[in-house]
Parts: sequence; structure tokens; C-alpha cells
Amino acid sequence: MAIHMHNIGKKNEGEPFSWTSKDALLYALSVGAGASDQLKNLAFTTENSRGIEQKVLPTFAVLLGSSAGPMDQLGDFKLSQILHGGQQITLHRALPASGTVVPVSGMSAVYDKGKNAIIELSTEVLDPRTRELVATSVTTMIIRGEGGFNGPTGPSESWEVPIRPADVTVVEKTTLDQALLYRLNGDTNPLHSDPQLAKMVGFDKPILHGLCTMGFAGRVILEQLCDSEPAVFGSLSVRFASPVVPGDELSISIWKTETGAEFQVRVADTVVLDRGTYTHRTAEPGTTTEELEAATA
Repeated sequence: MAIHMHNIGKKNEGEPFSWTSKDALLYALSVGAGASDQLKNLAFTTENSRGIEQKVLPTFAVLLGSSAGPMDQLGDFKLSQILHGGQQITLHRALPASGTVVPVSGMSAVYDKGKNAIIELSTEVLDPRTRELVATSVTTMIIRGEGGFNGPTGPSESWEVPIRPADVTVVEKTTLDQALLYRLNGDTNPLHSDPQLAKMVGFDKPILHGLCTMGFAGRVILEQLCDSEPAVFGSLSVRFASPVVPGDELSISIWKTETGAEFQVRVADTVVLDRGTYTHRTAEPGTTTEELEAATA
């Protein structure tokens, strides 16, 4: 087994990726928008409400093309060795209700963590006409048993839970069909739907997609820190710490900072999303999508 280190830095341009208004609406519903109050998130859950223009949740960016590229370019390890360790997204502009982008992706870094290895996969999401950046996504993959190759250990990590009480804590309950709904976005891994497979890998029942939990956190941050205005949303990163089971109640704790916030998500006493960091874009809160796009045109 080996990681193909010679492919670090190589980029693969994928096929254009298009989405419709319905795709954006489905994503919003799949991360809990409108679940507790059907009137709360109408800009994200409807396209024909009077006086309300449809908007797209920033975390929808995780769906805009694959960040992995051809798996055989990463190495000859088994798929069963891979764990999704973390995710980061950066929005360079607000996403339209429908559109087309071109993903350019590849292996951007490999780190040696002793027993395991870490692969970072980066995707640049481009406007197909101007080739300008729309969004950037970085996926962290843990490759079990592939460490010990005397490679770089990676940058030091300084994130710590703030010692002061959270500025905001929001409780969001996932539904029993949350994973069945989220998989309609394209992630049909049976771990999230097949009871027999879930038991084969050690779970009592199918678990929720980590990116779905991240979507819940991103939506809450958008509501609490951006007044639900996507043009203000800059970047968000998380580490996946423990699985969530559909029906679990998420407690999202947010500590505000000068540039955004730090956050953590728990189910009861168990941390499920850790090392959460959010930053605003270089725009003042209240800036509309139209104003920001005009300023950056």
C-alpha cells in the first residue's frame, strides 16, 4: 500500500457541474432549514414567496464538484481505510439559485501522523466563463495505517475551546429521516441508509453524513452572525469528531471573535464537530448579495 506522493500539486479539471433552483432548495431542507419553523428560512426553502428572493446556503458549496479526482491518483490503499477527517469551504461570492461551475481539484498535501496519514484534497470552483474563483473546498482524509513514511507532520494546531461561556448556543434537532433526505444531494453511501451495512461496520443503525451536520452548523452561524445574508459569509472549517445518528439533538455553541467565530457541536456530552472556525468575508454585515457582487465585478 502506498500514497502517490508524486501527484501532490497536480490538478484535474472536472466536467462542468450545474445545479438548479430545486437542487438548492433540497439542500436547504436536508440541513434542517424550515424544519422547526416553516416561515423562518423562506429565502432558502422557497422560490416563489412574494417579496422574497431565493438565496443559497453557503455550505451548498460542498456539492459543487468532486474534491477527490480519480481515486487511483491518490494511492493504492483500500477505500475501507479512509475516514473523512475534516472539511473547509471558502466563498468568494454568493452562490446563485442556479448555475454552472467548473471544479479543478487535486491532492494538495500529505502529512505523516505516525500510524495514519492525512491527505488534503483541494477543489477550486471556477466560473466557466471568466475562470474566476467562486468557491474553494478543502477535504481532509485520514488514511488509516498509511503513516510512518517519515513525511512532514503538518502545521501545528492551536484551536482550543474558549474558556468563557459561549456567546450563543442553539439547539437543533435532526429528524429520523435526515440522512435519507440528505443522501438525495448525491451522497448515496449506504452507510447512511442500509441498516445491515451499518451493523457490519460497528454501528447500531445508519449514521448521518458528517457534511449534513456541518450544514446544520453553517446554517445556524449564517442566521446568528450574518442575519441570514450569504454575501457576508466567508469561510467555515470543521473537524469530524464523532458520528451523529438521525434523530439526535445538536447543541451548537458559538464564541464570537473579531473576524467571525469559533464553534463546537455536541450531542449531549459528546463532541461531534470540533475545531470549528468561521470567518466573515471582507464586507460589512448587512451587505446584500447584489451590492457585494457589484463591488467585486
